[in-house]
Amino acid sequence: MGQIRDQLQNLTAADLVPSQLSSAGGKVFVSANAVRAQNDLQAVVQFWRDVHAPTYGLPIPSTGKTDSAQDTEAVFNDVLIPGANETLYLNAMSVTNGDPLNAADIQVKVGDAVFASFTLNGGLTVVLIGYGDGASSALYLTNGQSLSFNQNGAGANQVVLTVSHSKSVQG
Repeated sequence: MGQIRDQLQNLTAADLVPSQLSSAGGKVFVSANAVRAQNDLQAVVQFWRDVHAPTYGLPIPSTGKTDSAQDTEAVFNDVLIPGANETLYLNAMSVTNGDPLNAADIQVKVGDAVFASFTLNGGLTVVLIGYGDGASSALYLTNGQSLSFNQNGAGANQVVLTVSHSKSVQG
């Protein structure tokens, strides 16, 4: 029964990462004579979940936050970068063009993939996640991905992307 735990014995719950669970658990057979090792692995995984994913993918209470970033030049600006072993649940996102005269050509990316690409007239806001025409539903952003955006056309510091999020898995 101790094989799984022996492999992980020097780790705290906070230090334990899913790849280590996979490595230790990958050595457990599915046969009936391995039931004790299977139960041990299940207990260790439940212990990890209690610390890192206490709500099984739903937003973790008291982790809600709103971040925003202004675009200052025609390069992609990172708005959110999840930490190690973190998954963020994005439940609202909008872009505001505060330049009253100039339209902005905007691109929003998740990792290297374009999430949204549009032109936003001066003085307007568009909803990208939430309620509104063409708005997407919530999405998850995990370590290894970033949320970034850029704009061309409006003045410097005039376009702001705002995103509301919480953690669903914490590192």
